[in-house]
Amino acid sequence: MRRQLAVVFTIVFIDLVGFGIVLPLMPAFAASYGISPLEIGVLITSFSVLQLVVSPLWGALSDRIGRRPVLLIGLAGSTASYVLFAFAGGFWTLLASRVIAGSMGATVGVAQAYVADITPPERRAQSMGILGAGFALGFILGPAIGGVLYTHGHSAAGFVAAALCGTNALAALLWLPETPRHLSHRSSQRVPIRPLAAPLTATVLLMSAFAVIHVSLPIMAQEELKLSTQRIGILFAFSGVISAIVQGGLVGRIAPRVGEARLALVGAVLMAIGLALMPGSAHISHLYLAIGFLAMGSAASNPAILAAVSRMTAASLQGSALGLMQTGQNLGRIVGPLVAGALYGAVGHAAPFFAGAGLALAGAAATLFIPAPSRTTDAAPA
Repeated sequence: MRRQLAVVFTIVFIDLVGFGIVLPLMPAFAASYGISPLEIGVLITSFSVLQLVVSPLWGALSDRIGRRPVLLIGLAGSTASYVLFAFAGGFWTLLASRVIAGSMGATVGVAQAYVADITPPERRAQSMGILGAGFALGFILGPAIGGVLYTHGHSAAGFVAAALCGTNALAALLWLPETPRHLSHRSSQRVPIRPLAAPLTATVLLMSAFAVIHVSLPIMAQEELKLSTQRIGILFAFSGVISAIVQGGLVGRIAPRVGEARLALVGAVLMAIGLALMPGSAHISHLYLAIGFLAMGSAASNPAILAAVSRMTAASLQGSALGLMQTGQNLGRIVGPLVAGALYGAVGHAAPFFAGAGLALAGAAATLFIPAPSRTTDAAPA
């Protein structure tokens, strides 16, 4: 199991590195070709929209044909999207690369289902946390590499991302077997929605709360604290480091003692505290404290909710259920920035953060309704 978990962690980490290399370069690269701000927005949004739509489809497909082939298809498609980005010279080619990247990279739920298949129930929060740490580390390293590569042109960034993702696909082909549990539990049934209503609601609310900082934090940091773009980047990197530490080391120790639902509740409250503290940050040290609370809360709540969903879902429907959770996260990544942008312009810099805190508290309330796993679905893998 450890070897398989290590391979899935590496797949997720390298995939997110490749994603992180390309995404921050998109606005500057697009602008250099005379692409309008509206078209740049379409390019960035298209990725999230495809992720929103395709995630549950990949999850359901993995329940029918297996985790391994879906992950391999996703990795191969992501490699193709980066190659297309490297050769792009206009809006439509860039849009095609982002559409392919969004649809083929929407296999996160499948990776989580793979982990659920190979992990005993009592250790799923730990395994989901480790997987989440891979995401956090990939988001930290990817933009740093992309910033260096962009000095050599966007093609270099695209080719490096493609090489990383292609190597990832080859490693998965060689070293990632199908999960024994899935082989014995294939299903064509649909996942029941009612038991997942509470964790799905919590996921949408908490991701929306977190995503308000993608718009509000950079603007506030520049206008109120006069921070440079580089120092703002360090703030986000700090958030990623905290998230990796909590998910990779602490969640697995705490979840078995307090339970997934309670850990998600505590995490949501920490998120609300962090967001509420941000508007009062008169010094950068205060901002780091607020971001620390937010990052710790998000890092605790997300894997806890995923583990709870995994434990309450039948073995044959893990991909569908966790793919649905990814849809919730992607919806939050769309809603949060929209709310933040609207409130920042209409009310002021503090409004998005307080709104985010309110969303986090609503998410905390939703975690109270996450049902306990039943013995029929909460079974360790064979």
